Amino acid sequence: MTRTVDVIVIGGGHAGVEAAWAASSILPNGTIAFVTMDSSTIGVMSCNPAIGGLGKGQIVREVDALGGVMARAIDATGIMFKMLNTSKGPAVWGPRAQADKDAYRDEVQRLLSTRSNIEIIESIVDDLIVEDGRIVGVMLDEPLHAKAVVLTTGTFMRGLMHTGDAQEKGGRVDEGTADGISTTLKRLGFELGRLKTGTPPRLSKKSIDWDALPTQLGDASPVPFSDIPSEPFPTLQQVDCRITSTNEEIHALIKDNLDRAPMYSGAIDAESGPRYCPSIEDKVVRFAERSAHHVFLEPETVDGDSIYCNGISTSLPADIQEKIVRMMKGCEQAEILQLGYAVEYDIVRPHQISSTCETKTISGLFFAGQINGTSGYEEAAGQGLIAGLNAGKKVQGEPECMLGRDQAYIGVMMDDLVTTVPREPYRMFTSRAEHRLLLRADNSDERLTPLGRELGLVCDVRWDAWEKRKQELYTINAEIEKRKLSQLAKRSDTTIKELISKLSEFNPRLVHRVITDIRYEGYIVRQQAEIKRQAKTENRKIPEGLDPTGISGLRNEAVDVLQEFKPATLGQASRLAGITPADITLISIAIQRCNAK
Repeated sequence: MTRTVDVIVIGGGHAGVEAAWAASSILPNGTIAFVTMDSSTIGVMSCNPAIGGLGKGQIVREVDALGGVMARAIDATGIMFKMLNTSKGPAVWGPRAQADKDAYRDEVQRLLSTRSNIEIIESIVDDLIVEDGRIVGVMLDEPLHAKAVVLTTGTFMRGLMHTGDAQEKGGRVDEGTADGISTTLKRLGFELGRLKTGTPPRLSKKSIDWDALPTQLGDASPVPFSDIPSEPFPTLQQVDCRITSTNEEIHALIKDNLDRAPMYSGAIDAESGPRYCPSIEDKVVRFAERSAHHVFLEPETVDGDSIYCNGISTSLPADIQEKIVRMMKGCEQAEILQLGYAVEYDIVRPHQISSTCETKTISGLFFAGQINGTSGYEEAAGQGLIAGLNAGKKVQGEPECMLGRDQAYIGVMMDDLVTTVPREPYRMFTSRAEHRLLLRADNSDERLTPLGRELGLVCDVRWDAWEKRKQELYTINAEIEKRKLSQLAKRSDTTIKELISKLSEFNPRLVHRVITDIRYEGYIVRQQAEIKRQAKTENRKIPEGLDPTGISGLRNEAVDVLQEFKPATLGQASRLAGITPADITLISIAIQRCNAK
C-alpha cells in the first residue's frame, strides 16, 4: 500500500535535523517522515566536534532565533566555549564551542524524540517520484508519497573515501553510500558537480605527552548559543585543549610523498577541496614559505580517549600519517585511533535552486546542506531550516519565505549559492556579509525571532523569553539616557567593563549589546539608509515568463547567464558574473513592460 505523509526529509545530518524540526513546527498536526540509512547516526559530528566560529557562529545564533535545534544541542553538550576575534569589534565576534560529540548526537536525537509528528524511518531512498514537474514522493521498499521532499545527502552521493592508494565507498567511516540518488538526479535533468573534503587523524590521549604542550583554555564566563540555554550552563565538565605544530622535517616528508596523496596523484576526480580548511598537503604546497603550522589537539568527548588533530587534515597513506604525527612535539609516542582520509562526493550545482532551497525545475523538491556545495555543520543547519520552513509552507499552500542579505547571514549564504557556481565547498565568513554591522551574533533574536513567530517557527517559551529581553533592552536604553551615559559610551577611552559597572543592576550581556548599538549608531544609520535606497531594485521580482532572448539590446553573455541562473530578483541578477549595470537597466525596462501587459 502507498502511504502519504506531509513532508519527507532524506538524510540524518545537520541539514536534515533542522529541516525535519522546522517542518514539524510549521505543521504541528502534520506528519514529517525523516528517512535515514541508520537512525543511530542522526546528529553525528562527522569531522570536527565543534560548533560555530567566525561567520558560522552567527548562523547558529540565527538558527536558534528562528526556533532551531543546533544552539540548544551545543549548549547542553559543549565542553569548551570560546568567543573568537574579540580583539576586533563586536560585529565580527564569532562564538564557538567544542562538543562532546557523543553527547551532542544523543541530545539531537533526544530533542527530535520530543516531536511526536516526526517519524524516523530507517531506509535507503531508491528513487524520487515526479509527476508533471512536481515531486509526489520517494521510493523506499514501497512508495511513500508527500507534497514536499527535502534532500540532504551530505557527502553520501557516490561518496568515495581515500587514504593513500586505498579507496572505500562511503560518505563517512563505517557507513555506506547513496549511489542511486545521483543517477536519479541526472535522469531528472540536474547538473551535478563533484567536490572533496577531508578529515585529520584521531589520536589516543593516553599516548600523548599532554602536560608538555601549551594549553588553550575556554572563556572563564562562557556565553551560551541559545536564547533558551540548558540549565545549568555549561552542563558538562569543561576541558582544555593543547597546541602543537608541524615542522620543517614534516613538511619535507610530505613534499617527498605528494605522489602518494590522492589529490595530487590524480586518484580523486573532484574539482576542488575547501580552500579555507585545506589539507596539510595543500598547506605545505601553497604556503611553502611557512616552516610550521599550528595543530590543535581537541578532546572529542569529556571522558573518552579520542583527540581530534585540528590542522592536519590529510589523505596520505597510513605509514606517512604515523610519521607525521610522531614528528610533532608531544606526540612522539602517539597512537592513531582513526586515520585521516579524503572523501569525494557529488553535489547539485546550486544555481538550480532558489533562495528558498526549492529546485527551479521540480515543484516541492528542496535541497539543503552539502548537496548544494557547502561545507560545515552550520551552513548545513541554516539551509535545512530554510528548506524545512518552505517545505511546510508548500504543504500549507502559503507563500514561500526567503531571507535577505540585510536580514541574516543565512540570507547572505543563500544568495551567494544561487548566484555563483561553487568550485570549492562554500564556507561562511563575516567578510561575505556587506551589512555585518547589523548582523551581529548578539542581536539575532531582535532581527529574526519576531519573523520566526509570525512564520510559526518560534514556540511560546522562546517568544516569552524574547519579550522579556526586549523589555530589559528598552529599560537599559532609557536608563542610559536618564543618566546621560550615551556620550560617555561613545568615547573610545571608555571601556565596556566601566559602563557595565555603572549599570550593574542589568544583565551585563544586554548592557554590552546596547552599548555596541550606541557606538555603532552612525554606521548603522548609514547602512540602514543604503539598504532602504537599494530595496526597490534588490527586491524587484523578475517575472517567471520573462524570456532573456526577447530583451532588446541585451548582450549574448548576459542572455546566457540569465538562462542558466534564472535569478528571482533584480538584486540577484546584479550579482551574477557577466551581468553589467547596463544589462540591469535593460532588464529593469523589460520587467516594467512585462508587468504592464
